[in-house]
Amino acid sequence: MHSGQDSADPEPRIWGGTTLTERRETRRAALLEAALDLIGEAGAGAVTMRAVCRRANLTDRYFYESFTGRDDLLDVLYRLVADEFREPMTAFAALDSPTRDRELAQVLVDKVLEDPRKSRLFLVEPYSSTGLGQTTIAVMPTFTRLIQDHLFNHVTDPVARRMAALTMASGNAGMFSAWLNGSLKVTPEQVVDHLVEVITIYRSMYRG
Repeated sequence: MHSGQDSADPEPRIWGGTTLTERRETRRAALLEAALDLIGEAGAGAVTMRAVCRRANLTDRYFYESFTGRDDLLDVLYRLVADEFREPMTAFAALDSPTRDRELAQVLVDKVLEDPRKSRLFLVEPYSSTGLGQTTIAVMPTFTRLIQDHLFNHVTDPVARRMAALTMASGNAGMFSAWLNGSLKVTPEQVVDHLVEVITIYRSMYRG
């Protein structure tokens, strides 16, 4: 009879120079990367357990080691990508500089262009029926608060401040989605100029 000592052993098991935890994290990263590749090629609809395992060259046993199913994988991946977008935006939004708006717009456009797979997941796929609806609803308020607290912090009316932030966030998300799917044909410089202009216009609406 197995003593169960393996699961209770506090010492990490070393094999091939890596611990069990390190190997598990490597497999998880490979599955997430495989899912990103599939999204970049054919959208989130192409992400299935079997397709991800095949791309990562792993069995379904290892898939379920990290994720309960396809939707769980997409949820985890979307949140990781959202964090990657939010971090540089937060840093630039908090700047107190006369060029802050353009710097923020530029860092956002640069981030969108950095990895088309991630941008497609974050900005295009939520508009399709991929199972990302609830995740997007949970994640997007953090971006709205960023706009609300930093770009429109001069607006004294909290309702007006929130409405401005919500409208700007949703409008820009739609614009980026159209740009990425090819239905809006503009240059990165035009997108930056547009973002700066939108911020300026929204600020001019609320001077109190």
